[in-house]
Amino acid sequence: MKTDPEPSGEGKPAPITSFGVLAARLIWTALGPLALVATLWGVASARKGWLTPLDAVFAVIVGVMILARWIEQRSGTATTMTGQPATGAQCKRYTVGLLMVAVVAWIAAKVLGNYLLR
Repeated sequence: MKTDPEPSGEGKPAPITSFGVLAARLIWTALGPLALVATLWGVASARKGWLTPLDAVFAVIVGVMILARWIEQRSGTATTMTGQPATGAQCKRYTVGLLMVAVVAWIAAKVLGNYLLR
């Protein structure tokens, strides 16, 4: 019986060989969430009503994070936060979860800034 000296690679993600895919991964895992928190801080601190340019920036950041996740998924090297290969269903779950959390966090920041911090 002959055995392979190297594992077949099944269940392991392919290495990232593109700078674009690496940038996409960094955006949806680290840079995007940091930018969202900083923007939410500004939204809560601004106290200028419900729709401001900073709110548009927040929406753009959410969109860029979703686009970055999609780019990584399409590359064939997508992984979860734990390093396991990611499926299309996990990408969809990330998108829906991010949208729900972003909307709730934005509303909370607006209520906090417009009504509670006055």
